[in-house]
Amino acid sequence: MHREDIKAALRKRYGTIRQFELDHDLSRGAVHEVLRNRRWAKVERAIEQALGVSDSQSEKTDSKRKAVTHGLSAEAK
Repeated sequence: MHREDIKAALRKRYGTIRQFELDHDLSRGAVHEVLRNRRWAKVERAIEQALGVSDSQSEKTDSKRKAVTHGLSAEAK
């Protein structure tokens, strides 16, 4: 998924990104940091669970790290 699709899906379900962060006991801006390719397992896991992304879809290789993150497609570069 593209990072904008992730944000839209979270907003549809929780109203705001901040509400998602509050509901999942995440710090302010945590989703933003993860969508900017920062590794943060707790936040990644919460997003994956909220969006119903399986672990196999979210696995990453080091060579594809910048192109694929949190189930994002290579189009999200």
